[in-house]
Amino acid sequence: HLTALIASSENRPAALFRVTRSLLHRDAREDPLEGRAEDFGKFLYDKIAQIREGFNFISDGPAEETRTGLETVIWEEFDPVTLEDVDRLLGGLRATTCLLDPCPSWLVLA
Repeated sequence: HLTALIASSENRPAALFRVTRSLLHRDAREDPLEGRAEDFGKFLYDKIAQIREGFNFISDGPAEETRTGLETVIWEEFDPVTLEDVDRLLGGLRATTCLLDPCPSWLVLA
């Protein structure tokens, strides 16, 4: 079996190195996807907390009770905001970049 593996990589150095590496390092390999879901969940939780902290400076009026779960909230009225309010809100956020961001904050702030 080993001879066939080596012979099948003849004249292909990259394939030969792959076969050699697989023969020399037969110990259990770490699953490259292991822990990825947990990492993403933690990133998402931290990102939501960061966004919520950015909204904490708008506490002029009575604060609503923090809701948890999958409740549906329907807002029937909105307070108008100015462009200056939006600029102040976005300007107060920390500029970070992550592969999971749909739009990098540096682009939004530019």
